[in-house]
Amino acid sequence: MGLRLLKSKRVLKGLTQEAIAAKIGINTKSYNMKENGKNKFSIEEVARISEYLDLNLEEVNDIFLNIRKL
Repeated sequence: MGLRLLKSKRVLKGLTQEAIAAKIGINTKSYNMKENGKNKFSIEEVARISEYLDLNLEEVNDIFLNIRKL
């Protein structure tokens, strides 16, 4: 699921890549590359995005960490 879940959460909230990029303090091109998996999000960016999109811990794991459950 990963980054597709991030995009769907963003779209469901009616937010553009530009809006999220501005909120977390990066430019739109950088955000686009990260949302498309070409670059990785920093820990600080993950924290800001999860707060801004109101992601729960399971969603943060599914999108950014991909830690398998036992």
